[in-house]
Amino acid sequence: MTSSIDVEVLRGFAPLGRLSEEQLVLLASRVTVRRVHAGGTVLEAGSRDNQAYFLLSGELVLHGADGQLLRVVSGTPEGRKPIAPVQPRQCLVTAAVDSQVLVVDLFILARFLKEAPVAAESAAEPDDSDVESPTYSLLMRFYQDLKSNRVSLPSLPDVAIRIHRVAEERDSSASDVAKVLSQDPAMVVKLLRAANSPLYRGWSTIETCEDAIVRLGIHTTRQLITIFAMRELFRTRAPHLQERMRKLWQNAREVAAIAFVLAKMTPGLRPEQAMLAGLIHEIGAIPIIQYAEKELTLSKYPEMLEEAIEELREEIGTALLEQWGLSSDLVEVVRHVDDYFYDTGTDKPTYLDVVLLARLHAAIGKPEMQPLPQMESVPAFRKLALGELSAGRSLKVLTQAQQELAAARGIVGML
Repeated sequence: MTSSIDVEVLRGFAPLGRLSEEQLVLLASRVTVRRVHAGGTVLEAGSRDNQAYFLLSGELVLHGADGQLLRVVSGTPEGRKPIAPVQPRQCLVTAAVDSQVLVVDLFILARFLKEAPVAAESAAEPDDSDVESPTYSLLMRFYQDLKSNRVSLPSLPDVAIRIHRVAEERDSSASDVAKVLSQDPAMVVKLLRAANSPLYRGWSTIETCEDAIVRLGIHTTRQLITIFAMRELFRTRAPHLQERMRKLWQNAREVAAIAFVLAKMTPGLRPEQAMLAGLIHEIGAIPIIQYAEKELTLSKYPEMLEEAIEELREEIGTALLEQWGLSSDLVEVVRHVDDYFYDTGTDKPTYLDVVLLARLHAAIGKPEMQPLPQMESVPAFRKLALGELSAGRSLKVLTQAQQELAAARGIVGML
């Protein structure tokens, strides 16, 4: 249940004691208290969520994988630390007696810690001696670097910005767009290949940039240029991080291609916008991977990098798209792409619905499919206009669209 806790109680926990009086008052109104009876489960081994847990009263037992038991009593030094903070949880946590557990949203906690007063002598390197999990230290360090402009967020490629500006002018023509685009010969080549691909091919072969724009339309051209330009963002200078960035790109490319095909079958949605939505759905991971180039902790412990990506990519990705000035429907994709049961509140399918379903399709047959929900249980599944929809029919539709799917993969993967 949601409850208001005395700020002095909160101040007794690490790292909550670092917060200012005003922050503690705000946090006190946003925490949840869980009552657990003796023998009840507080946390499952292997579980993962976006919450921090603290023992408010009672006694807990941490069951290690090696059979070792650790008892934690409220009010003791150990009881003032976060409970099993490393995610996924490394142990089963049960209540030895009737207990109360304080639950704090990890994003709210990280945001407050980011803005917490920091003594001048410790500003360069936060003291994490009272925090069991290195993830808390990492979150604080990342947020402090972000606040101090020491984290380099990628910019939308210049050619995409210029094309957007021209395309948004009321009286712009294909000739106007072609003049801007002609300054980037490599991008012209990609656009010509797209215009002559099976997705857009007409009776004759297109040979000029302006003709390609006429065939595609200014809106589609603008979206495709943004898609082509996005490829340049999936880069890292660190050899040991290249495989992680490659995996991120490959997944984005596959989700984007499937989203394109699904959107073509769904009235009211633009396939190119759906493709772009699929391409940027994990865009917030890029600055984190690039941050790991100089953050030795992330480089040394890949599991911490994955945890940081999972915890931060939504917030960073949302801020990134808002900074770029991209549309609100794309921001919605980044903000809710991990919530398969999110309901947009409308019966009309959205780009978020398409990307959620595309992610499920992309995961079929892969290890990551195991923890994902059944396709039929996801609200987005019922909203897409694929006729009498079922998981089997959905797969059949994509199987029948293999040629389009291959062409869409080619469009996204153009170098």
